Amino acid sequence: MKSKVICTYDAHLVTSMRPISRPILMSICALTLVAYNPMLAVGYSQRVFGSQLNLSADPSAAVIKVGDKATINLTVTESPATSSTVCFSQQGFPSSGFTLTFLPQCAPAPLGVASAQLVVEATPAAAPQNFTAVIVAVLGNQTASTPLTITVVPAIPAWIPWLGILLFFLVIGAALFVRPRKPKSKGKRKNE
Repeated sequence: MKSKVICTYDAHLVTSMRPISRPILMSICALTLVAYNPMLAVGYSQRVFGSQLNLSADPSAAVIKVGDKATINLTVTESPATSSTVCFSQQGFPSSGFTLTFLPQCAPAPLGVASAQLVVEATPAAAPQNFTAVIVAVLGNQTASTPLTITVVPAIPAWIPWLGILLFFLVIGAALFVRPRKPKSKGKRKNE
C-alpha cells in the first residue's frame, strides 16, 4: 500500500480533487511550512507588520515662565530605514496662551532618523498651570507619539506680591498705632 504525504506534489492527487479542496490544501501546506521553518516565519512577520516608528522628546518635561520659551528636541527613528519625510503635530495644548513652532514642520529621514525642534512659548495670556500634551510624528501610514509635560509658572515669583501686601499692612498698622511725637517747645510761652 502506497502512503501519501500531504504537501508533496502528486499531479494525479491535485487534479482529482474537488475545486474547493485545492485552496484549502494549499493553505494547509503554506501554514505548515511557516510553522516548521522559523526563518520563514520571521520574514513573514516583518512583511506583515512593516517597520517600527519611534519618537522621543528631550526633555520630556519643561518648566516655562509666562513670556518665556522652551525648546524641545524631537528625534524620530524608523526601523528598517526608508527614505521618507516625517511630519510633526501636537495634541492637548490649550487653545490660547501658547505659540508652538516646529522647526521644521516636516523633516526628511534619509537613513531612518529625523530630527526637529519644537519651540513652545508661553504668551502673557498663559495662566500658570500644569498639563501633559502629546507630540505626534507621521511617516507615511505610520504614527508615533510621545508625551510632553508642560508646567507654566508666573513671570515673577509668588512671594513678591505677598511681600508687597505684607509691607502695605505694616505701613497702615504703623500709621494707626504709632502716634507721632509732639515737638518739645524750647521756651515757655508767655501769656500776654
